[in-house]
Amino acid sequence: MGFSRLFLLLLSSAFHINLSSSEVAPNFRKNCSISDGNFTANSPYEANLNRLFSQLKSSDQDFNYGFYNISVGQSPDQVNAIALCRGDQKENDCRSCLDVTISSLQEVCPRNKEAIAWSKFCTVRYSTRKIIGVMEVDPFDQIHRWDSQSVPRDVNDFDRALSFLLKNLSVGAATGDSLFKFAAGSTVSSQRIYAMMQCTPDLSHENCSACLATASGDRMRNFCYGNTGCRILQPSCFLRYATDSFLDNSAKITIVPFSPPSPTPTEGGPPPSPTPTEGGSPPSPTPTEGS
Repeated sequence: MGFSRLFLLLLSSAFHINLSSSEVAPNFRKNCSISDGNFTANSPYEANLNRLFSQLKSSDQDFNYGFYNISVGQSPDQVNAIALCRGDQKENDCRSCLDVTISSLQEVCPRNKEAIAWSKFCTVRYSTRKIIGVMEVDPFDQIHRWDSQSVPRDVNDFDRALSFLLKNLSVGAATGDSLFKFAAGSTVSSQRIYAMMQCTPDLSHENCSACLATASGDRMRNFCYGNTGCRILQPSCFLRYATDSFLDNSAKITIVPFSPPSPTPTEGGPPPSPTPTEGGSPPSPTPTEGS
């Protein structure tokens, strides 16, 4: 009887550990760059990197909407880092994400002089190169849904509404200030769509727009088309959309009304309806959200 209880306890603990790992793993993406080579154990570079990670994890750092840029050491052993939490995250959740992501990055890229990790709520990257104020779209990664609910009811209408929403959000994110370049919103086509776009706020307005255009252009069409949920992850910016709300309840969400475009008359088809004249029937009202 005692053995059975011990076995169940161990099984329960193992299940809890696996469950916790599974909650983190699907949202963790990384790239361990080999272009700058590796550092050796107990080297000045390793000491600087460890100091940098300690500073990022420290609660003494000002929150600054979850944006951090730190440089430690002198060339050739200088380490430069950028960390960014998703714009709808509170300070405690942001710091928790950074702690877990940094620890995971140290495990999967233990000797790389340059690396980047994307988690569900934050991004951490470091390099020997100057990366502050530099727009970079590579390396990139993507996550999209693979379930029975992943196909929109009307793919073309969904894609038009999503593109319309992202175009509006891109403007909102790019016009942010030097601490916060984030925008979130929602629109309705055949389904409601939620989306967010964010740049590292060290980018200029133009570079943020260019970064988001890369993410929402061919990359989204190649990897996300026909899916109701997807993420495009780049070093300097990222986007996410879904048909279920993934944003924190306190996030400011812009409602973007979307009206499907009128069909273009085809050659040989019926002529367009005449414009009503004064005293005639008024045009039909444009459908509003929720109708």
